[in-house]
Amino acid sequence: MTRPPFFSLFRQPLHKPKPIKQDVLQHRGLSFIATPIDEKDGDSPHFCRHSDATPIELFFDLFFVANLSSFTATHEINNVEGLGAYIGFLGVIWFTWLQITLFDIRFARDSVFERICKAAQLAAMVGFASAGTRFTTQIRGENVWAFQSLSLLLGGSRVLLAVQYTVNICLIHERMRPAAKGLSIIVAALLASSLVYFGMYFAFQEDHGIHSYIWTVWFILFGFEMWMVMGVSYITPNIGFEDTHLAVRMGLLTLIIIGEGVIAVTRIANKTVRPGGWTKWSFVHILGVTTSVYFLWQAYFDVSPRGPLGKISQQAWAQLHFPFHVALILLLEGSQILALTLDVTLKLTYLTETIQFACEEPRPEAEVAIRLLRSTIADMEIDYGRGAMKEKAIISDILEELLTLPLCPTDVTSNVYFLTHDRIDDLVGNVTAALFSSMGITPSEGRDISQLNNSQLLMMYVEVLGFVYVYFFVVASIAMFLFAAFTLLAHRHQRKLYVGIGVAVRLVLAVIVLGMVSFVQHFALAYSFMTSPVILYAFTVILLTSESSWPFLHHGDLMSRFECSFVD
Repeated sequence: MTRPPFFSLFRQPLHKPKPIKQDVLQHRGLSFIATPIDEKDGDSPHFCRHSDATPIELFFDLFFVANLSSFTATHEINNVEGLGAYIGFLGVIWFTWLQITLFDIRFARDSVFERICKAAQLAAMVGFASAGTRFTTQIRGENVWAFQSLSLLLGGSRVLLAVQYTVNICLIHERMRPAAKGLSIIVAALLASSLVYFGMYFAFQEDHGIHSYIWTVWFILFGFEMWMVMGVSYITPNIGFEDTHLAVRMGLLTLIIIGEGVIAVTRIANKTVRPGGWTKWSFVHILGVTTSVYFLWQAYFDVSPRGPLGKISQQAWAQLHFPFHVALILLLEGSQILALTLDVTLKLTYLTETIQFACEEPRPEAEVAIRLLRSTIADMEIDYGRGAMKEKAIISDILEELLTLPLCPTDVTSNVYFLTHDRIDDLVGNVTAALFSSMGITPSEGRDISQLNNSQLLMMYVEVLGFVYVYFFVVASIAMFLFAAFTLLAHRHQRKLYVGIGVAVRLVLAVIVLGMVSFVQHFALAYSFMTSPVILYAFTVILLTSESSWPFLHHGDLMSRFECSFVD
């Protein structure tokens, strides 16, 4: 009697190892060059597609953010020039990242050649970081080498991309001729832009005022490259961005940039909590920044696409991420400066209250008042090594002279005492400058603060904070406009009414946020707003309000799920 096949399972292992053929072993090695065509599918030739980012792509994203972090550490956004330099350098690394990403998501296959190219691209990012330390909006004799280096790096990165595209043309031209023709146009565009980059190297050698802003030609080239690559890909079959993970790459980079906001929270905690431990106000300030970071993350990923986008929608989605990432970074940096300013204001309030306490009835003994004044300044734990050595010397001299004269007038006619209005202004002014320097908030480069009196010094810092206030709410408004555009492009909901509600809510909120900039016309109103923790929660409330449309926007999804459950 023949035994059934089922019982034969008990006579041999369930997972019997099969002999491995020699040709299989050969294909497991890393090839020198890999074709982008999917060889596993026997149908008409088409490119391989990934649904998620590869490890090497994530590694490259980390280099991008590390580059941005190093630039942030050496540049402060305290005036128009600093803001322009920040946007300019971000454009250099962002559009380079974009061009590399547009290639990787369609044609990159793991091979020795691709790893060599990726190593060269990572080296270019390191070169960007070294040149970024001297990047400003104006070309000067001391930083012209930085612009020359950036031109060479930009041109070299485009030549490398042209070589990568050319290699893929050689691999596909016999089986996918229309795609090869489209890639040839992209190669020509990249080579043309690289020639302009290399030519600008010589233009930077002429140190004349008329060439101070010639680097802005880069942004014309950035736009030319982006629209050429995306336009040719749009009209050429098989090389478009359909079924690619472009939206995933944009979302991951956005997530990493938001992670920079988390680092900003830790910086604030280190600067504000360290001196005297947690207080109710330090908790309020840090909570304000933390909630804004959280709701920024939630607001973005609630409007991110969950499915495939159309050809035009996908390209518009990717292109809008440059202004969005600019606004996002400036929001995170601005919220950090505003939180540190609140901490400085709180410490100055304690100092002025201590001075008033020394001269109010019933007056404490001079030794008690002096000890309290010294301890108030010492508890601030000012890091004088960050550019406040002159202020440290003045503060020390003032504190040493406390015992030489009476602190306050003994009677109405007395005019010999220490805490005169001038000395109070000197003490408060120098402590203010030292605190702002310790927090990393300094005036514009080139301004000699030693020639300013205390009122001028305070007004200078008020101007810096006023500028931060303006750009914070301007970019917050831009972010809300972009959230409205993302809601319209994402197509996450089938019912147009709900999409319209979401877009309308965000547009109205964007106008409201922009209206807050008008506060600067009234100094008293702006000052009271900037010195109140409410300013940290203003944009958080706006984001929370925009998320209040969530039930309407997801109502269609909930109803469709309910209908499916009812049918089942």
